[in-house]
Amino acid sequence: MSGRRAPKALAIATIAAQGVFVAGTAVGGLIEGHGYDAGRHDISDLAALTAHHATLARLSLGIAGAFTIAFALLLLRPALRTADGRESVGAWLVAFSLAGWDNLSDAFFRLDCREADLGCVSTASFESWHGKVHIASYVIAGVATVIAPFLLSRRMRTIDGWRDLAGPTRIAGFVFLAALALTAFTGGTAVQGWVQRSALFLVSLCVVPLAVRVLRLTG
Repeated sequence: MSGRRAPKALAIATIAAQGVFVAGTAVGGLIEGHGYDAGRHDISDLAALTAHHATLARLSLGIAGAFTIAFALLLLRPALRTADGRESVGAWLVAFSLAGWDNLSDAFFRLDCREADLGCVSTASFESWHGKVHIASYVIAGVATVIAPFLLSRRMRTIDGWRDLAGPTRIAGFVFLAALALTAFTGGTAVQGWVQRSALFLVSLCVVPLAVRVLRLTG
C-alpha cells in the first residue's frame, strides 16, 4: 500500500498544482496594479524584478512547474514505457513544456522589468543573463509543448489503458499549435495578455487528464 501512496499523492498534487498556477496568475493579475493590465501584459511580467507582488507569481509558477516535471519524469514516463523497456520521449517533452520547465524557470530566471514600467521596452526586459535565459526557456518549452502531444498520442496507441486518450491527445497538439501561433500573432496588441493566458491555461489544464489516468491505473 505504501508503494502506491507516493505515486497517487504526486498525481493528486500535480492536478492541484495546475489549479495553483491558474489561480495564482489570475489573482496576481488583479492585484499587481501600477499600470499592469492583464489583458495587455504577459504573465511573465508578474514575476519580473520590478513586479510588486512577485512572490505570489513565483510561488504559483514554481509549484506548478516543479510538480509537472516530477509527474512527467517519475510517473508518466514509466507509465508509458513499453513492455521491452523503451522510454517515451513524449513524457520528457511534457517535463520541458510550458507547463513544466517554462513555469519553473520563470520563477528563477526573471525579466528585468515589466512592460508597464516607464522605459521598459521589450529588449530592456531581457538585457540581463537571466532575462535571456527566460526568453530561451520559453522558446524551448514552446517547441516541446507542440511536439509532445503527437509523440504521446503515438505511444498511447500501443499501450493498454491509454489508447482512448490517443485521439484527444493528438487533437490537443493541433490546438496548442494554433493557440501559440495566435499568441505570437497578437503580440503587442491590447489582447496579448488574454490570448497568452488562454494558451498557457489550456496547456496547464491538459496535464490534468494525464494525471487522472495515472491515478486510475495505480488503482
